[in-house]
Amino acid sequence: MTFHGQSDKQILETLGSRLREYRLRMNLTQDDMAERAGLSSSTIKGLEAGRGRLDSLVAALRVLRRLEALEAFLPAPAVSPMQLATHGKQRKRARASNNTKTVKESSVKGTPKAQTSKIKKRDKPEW
Repeated sequence: MTFHGQSDKQILETLGSRLREYRLRMNLTQDDMAERAGLSSSTIKGLEAGRGRLDSLVAALRVLRRLEALEAFLPAPAVSPMQLATHGKQRKRARASNNTKTVKESSVKGTPKAQTSKIKKRDKPEW
């Protein structure tokens, strides 16, 4: 299954549904899982409905013995050989692009906004 065609809400609901399936495979009630994770039953219900906080999700995954899924979910980024050759070290922060700087500088000089808005804001997808 791919998440590319789904809205954020649909993705969260899918993840919640998967949590529920893993919980049921381990034959745990929501109350049992909540107790083992140190969370409230309503927090578990929220996670399974696609709502919740990251720390609650990690606690639930720990109970379900699925923490390894986090590594597949968001693996540690590798240092690019080109980055090492160019900078000699791993980057710690990003720098604003020249286009952004130009727009900010020109808006300070009194240029009308219509002329300075070269950067297009990303539209929300219509799912």
